[in-house]
Amino acid sequence: MKKVLFLMACAFALPLLFLSCKSTPEKEDLPVEEKVDTELENTDISNKALLESVEASRKSALEAGADKSFAKAFTALDLILEKDKVNISSADKDPVMAEHLKDLDLRYKALAEAGNAKAKKEKIDSNNFVSYNKASYDEGVKVLNSFDDDATLLLSGKELFAKAQSASASFDAVLDAAYRVLAKDERTKAFVAKKGADEVKASVSRKTEYDEGVNYFKTGDTNYVTKAPESAYNNYIKAKEVFEKLAAEISEARAKAKAAVEAAKKRVSQSEDVAVKADTQAPLGDEKVAAIADEGTQLLESDDFSEAEKSVVELDETLVEEPVKDSPEAK
Repeated sequence: MKKVLFLMACAFALPLLFLSCKSTPEKEDLPVEEKVDTELENTDISNKALLESVEASRKSALEAGADKSFAKAFTALDLILEKDKVNISSADKDPVMAEHLKDLDLRYKALAEAGNAKAKKEKIDSNNFVSYNKASYDEGVKVLNSFDDDATLLLSGKELFAKAQSASASFDAVLDAAYRVLAKDERTKAFVAKKGADEVKASVSRKTEYDEGVNYFKTGDTNYVTKAPESAYNNYIKAKEVFEKLAAEISEARAKAKAAVEAAKKRVSQSEDVAVKADTQAPLGDEKVAAIADEGTQLLESDDFSEAEKSVVELDETLVEEPVKDSPEAK
């Protein structure tokens, strides 16, 4: 740890030495082009504003857990930042300090990106997604682990940030591959669930909820073709759950209604048996009895499913997708 702090401090301190140890060279040693440096020193550079940017990047790194995941590097950067806060008042317009702060800003950004990459790796591990793209996973792990190496921490801020982005992109490739497969599986399940909802005429009896399920399904398709497979996966799950719920609840309601009808039929049958027995014992004759329907009378209206057929929303069973960029199919 002490070695890293020393090396990083040296790497950062070298440019800053020019801030505190400037001396006026002898006139004959000044090259003609020295005028360029004077112009740079006179440019309107607010290093205090750059320092605020560094503070914001540090906060992002902190929120990404870099202070714990990459404690060695984070501590070293914090020590340097504290010294910069002391020096900033006397070097607010100094171009050398400006370049130093820009580099420090990128280093904090690199730790923030590395922290995000680590979170993606943990998500992959917890969901057992490694097998979907093991090559990218291994590359991401390799780059992420290098943040513990002293040599990596001595890279420039720009190089360090590029490394962190590389690790994050590798884990993104794994997640993308996993969710593309999972999304298609959930889409198939959602489509089957919709057919179940259509069979019980959910588009008529529960139209609002039915349309909600359709919208989830269509949004999932849009997510998928716009390269957002995880969002597609989540929307297909929502669509499936809506359709399954509709099919289950409507089927249960129908079963209860059917049971009630059967119970009513049984009571009518029992009443008829009693009536036959009573008629045998004391015939009523052929007179029509009030409130008793003639045989063959239709008590309920016939079911009309024309409205249901019109309200069903047709969805494509097969998802038409564009080839993934850089894949053989896209060429």
